[in-house]
Amino acid sequence: MLAPPDLLIPTHLTAERADPSRSLAYADGAFLPLAEATVSMRDHGFMYADMTYDVLQVWRGGIFRLEDHLDRFFASLAGLRLDPGLSREEVRGVLRELVRRSGLDYALLYLCCTRGETPPGIRDPARARQRLLANITPLVLRGQPAEFRRGWHARIVGEVRRIPPDSVNPRWKNSHWGDLSRALWLARDAGYDTAILLGQDGNVAEGPGFNVVALTEEGLLSPAEGVLEGIACRTMFEIAARLGIPARYGTLSPEALQAAKEAFATMTSTGLFPITRIDGRPVGEGVAGPVTVALVNEYYRLKDAGWHITPAA
Repeated sequence: MLAPPDLLIPTHLTAERADPSRSLAYADGAFLPLAEATVSMRDHGFMYADMTYDVLQVWRGGIFRLEDHLDRFFASLAGLRLDPGLSREEVRGVLRELVRRSGLDYALLYLCCTRGETPPGIRDPARARQRLLANITPLVLRGQPAEFRRGWHARIVGEVRRIPPDSVNPRWKNSHWGDLSRALWLARDAGYDTAILLGQDGNVAEGPGFNVVALTEEGLLSPAEGVLEGIACRTMFEIAARLGIPARYGTLSPEALQAAKEAFATMTSTGLFPITRIDGRPVGEGVAGPVTVALVNEYYRLKDAGWHITPAA
């Protein structure tokens, strides 16, 4: 087992230091201030969640895992029968231009394609004109050191099951969050920070916007089915391999998660975030554990060294 290392989380990416005036958007071929970007109330993305999206991180002026995010975005476009009329190279150019124009060294990039509007009196999605939209905002890092050490207190919300994959395929990134939002409210009502949902089979699926990872006797384990294939989770597994920590995707039962030595959530905005209590009981020592801290430290060290970073210039 690794000795508990010092926590090396950046402390400058706070809401107080962020400059929202540098936020920009891209819509209908134009770059404009984010506050001036609009979406029609009749857009099928707004009305029926008929859209896909992705979120990328800008780190030291470059885009982290750009090609991996584009792979997932274009797979989601194909799966949901969306076509913004731009090539992969053109979409890549939009994202890089947002970074360049904003001048933000640390930011989040939001990319989406909506179905668009249909002519009045027509609901046929084939008659809609799809739109590519994107924006960039300063990165406010969830998980400053004190927050990170405390971690999230999560509730497994068994009464709300994740939407079945044969109804809404979670591998196509989508905004069908009815189950996730309902579970989150139930967890909050009970005094927890966040929710973890189960799949239709009763095993752990994912949470609102994150994958779940448990440290078991065999190593790291994250659910393989009924979840988004998280790029942040893949990143942590790659880092685990560098550190000699076994990691795999498989079946994670709620009992195994509750008995885990450590647990954490993975997401683009912060890489990973510890889960330190589940259903009122501490995970391990009830604070961010040594493996979790080692992973996040290596994550920031590698990114600072340019690992998986595509220059925006």
